[in-house]
Amino acid sequence: MLPWLLLVASAAPLRAPRVVARGAGFVDLEVVLTSSLALIVREADVHAQDGLVERAVIAHAPPPRCSLDPAPPLSCPAGAAASDEDPYGVVLWPAAQATARALMEHTAAGEGAAALLGAGDRFLELGAGTGLCSLAAASAGATAYATDYRTEPLRLIEQVIPVNSARLARRLDIRTGILDICGPAALPPADVIAAADVLYFRTTGVALAGRCVEALRAGTRLVVVGDCGRPGRGAFLEELAARGIRREAVRFRDVPGWSAGTARNDLIAPDDSLAGPREAVVGLLTLTQADLPPQRE
Repeated sequence: MLPWLLLVASAAPLRAPRVVARGAGFVDLEVVLTSSLALIVREADVHAQDGLVERAVIAHAPPPRCSLDPAPPLSCPAGAAASDEDPYGVVLWPAAQATARALMEHTAAGEGAAALLGAGDRFLELGAGTGLCSLAAASAGATAYATDYRTEPLRLIEQVIPVNSARLARRLDIRTGILDICGPAALPPADVIAAADVLYFRTTGVALAGRCVEALRAGTRLVVVGDCGRPGRGAFLEELAARGIRREAVRFRDVPGWSAGTARNDLIAPDDSLAGPREAVVGLLTLTQADLPPQRE
């Protein structure tokens, strides 16, 4: 069994998020990642979600409803692209929790394996959304760069950086920036990269696979991808295989996660505000440089 799987098996169960604050246009959630680390993420409240969905409907066909059930795959609007109106990045998803938890198990605080993420490391989050992975990496001492192709999620992340810094009694080193994984810009250098719940379309699946290989070739030592069975998962795995990634590494392994238990616009996800958080299955995929194919001379 791989070391990271041993870590997941030995860790305490992931707890459901809980609401700790509400304000004009936002909801703050506490996410417990380890016995000694609880972080705050900020998501848009249902009224702010409504506004984003309305803009998405005006821009193109209604966005696909996102289910926590990984099967069957969701369909995408015809002609949808990574730069289209996107209401999904402003709420917390189960894949972010599971991916952030996996990152923490690769820190010096993890049990039974060498630390792959720690103080002074450069961490890059692709499709950051509410930025939980960046917050987790920064809490371990890394310099985090949370990126998304929309400004709305980045503003939410910026608002909770001081909140979490105060809770941890130290400044978290996190900056934010626009980056489209489907765009032409090269990835910034990073020791560790994470992407949680970004495989909404085939185009993003193919693009993310290329970015994973690009990063590992450039020296990144760990890539962690979390997914809840989005439509681009198959294309992502196919592209990794086509690029020669080690066959045993080209698969997701199921781990537990939770829905946020907060109000949702019906076109984003089912509304859990009455029933509370629900357990979900998240797929985790990890890659290291050992998974790369040999380079031809």
